[in-house]
Amino acid sequence: MGNGGMMRKQFWLLLLGLLLLGVGLTGLAAATQPLDDEINYLPLVQSAPPTATPEPPPLVEFRGLWVSRFDWTLFGQPANPAKIDEIVQNMAAAKFNVIFFQVRGSADAYYIPGPEPWAPRMSGGTLGQAPNPVWDPLAYLIAAAHQHNIQVHAYLNAYPVWDNCTTPPPMVSPTPLYHQLNQLYGTNNGFQWTTSNQVHCSGYIRATPASIFTDDQMIAVATYLVDNYAIDGLHLDNIRYGGQNTSCDPVSINRFGAPCFSAGYANWQRAQVNGTVSRFYNEVILPNPDLWYSAAVWPIHIDKWGWGGSQGYHEYYQDSKGWLAGEYMDSISPMIYPGTYNCPDNSFWTLSRWQTLVADFQAESSGRYLIPGIGTGYCTFAEIESRIAAARAIGTAGHALFSYRDLLVFDYFDDLANGPYAEPALVPEIPWR
Repeated sequence: MGNGGMMRKQFWLLLLGLLLLGVGLTGLAAATQPLDDEINYLPLVQSAPPTATPEPPPLVEFRGLWVSRFDWTLFGQPANPAKIDEIVQNMAAAKFNVIFFQVRGSADAYYIPGPEPWAPRMSGGTLGQAPNPVWDPLAYLIAAAHQHNIQVHAYLNAYPVWDNCTTPPPMVSPTPLYHQLNQLYGTNNGFQWTTSNQVHCSGYIRATPASIFTDDQMIAVATYLVDNYAIDGLHLDNIRYGGQNTSCDPVSINRFGAPCFSAGYANWQRAQVNGTVSRFYNEVILPNPDLWYSAAVWPIHIDKWGWGGSQGYHEYYQDSKGWLAGEYMDSISPMIYPGTYNCPDNSFWTLSRWQTLVADFQAESSGRYLIPGIGTGYCTFAEIESRIAAARAIGTAGHALFSYRDLLVFDYFDDLANGPYAEPALVPEIPWR
């Protein structure tokens, strides 16, 4: 081959070598890069999402407030619906969840009657006189309270039939229970008598608990309320005898079959009250199992401590612990507060005694609820707050304050809302029904 041919051959060999070298470098580069599919489907390492803080369970606590007829009506003046608006607004702002609203004071009605006549405080006039214009305080309250998730428990005085010791009520329609008892048993015979055969009157004239007719009347009232109003509970007050020396009335002696206060009489009297309480439960509550059934009770059941205070069991024939043990009441509210308040508080009902009594009732509540009563007339809010804290520490299902008027006078609603009631609470369920 000539020089020209040799040079051409070397040229092509060099060119071929360069081409092969380029292909090798390209393949090497390609081998070190992932394919598109590999890019799209490579597993991604992600950081774990932040752990969500679980919502705390809602607070469950009965926060009751007694509203008696004296808290919102005035003698001789027509009742005013605006007062009910005020009550509900204040309760909602303070985060109460139950109102004990008095619908029966002394066998009368704070609702459109019904088996019993209009209460005189509704019209500002006399018993049986309707307000003008006619309005229904119970229906009005229920509508307002339920808008704020406040339960309404209809609060009934049990045995009182009249609150005037000298002048009887007028004969009106419906016929007052006072007159019905006189027609049935003879004048005054259906009332509680003292051991000196006098009608007992201490604030009220009271029907004898031995009267089945009286029980029938109360059951009729409760049934009417349940059938006609969206109430959430029934609450009894004055469900006891008027005093230790009552009752020697002819109805009781006839039914007992022996002189009053002879052997076994005290137990028999307790059985009369127990019978009234259990009739409410069996005839009104059990057919309406969503209703809460409660009572305000004497603050000392039996004086185990020798304090010298009067005793519900021995002096008023009220066995409130027995109602819970017998499983025919959902809760009791011992009324552990003074009738009048001193500043500072130096009454019989000190905080220490309050705690002792609440712990005693709680220990013997038989699996039912204790809702201790707390007074509202103290000159410092600390007295109320300390009792709320004590009830929580003891483990009660809640508490109830007596009553609305003093909370308003001392302007304690804000103290509740900014203090022990800062967190809203639900009313406990009733697991045994």
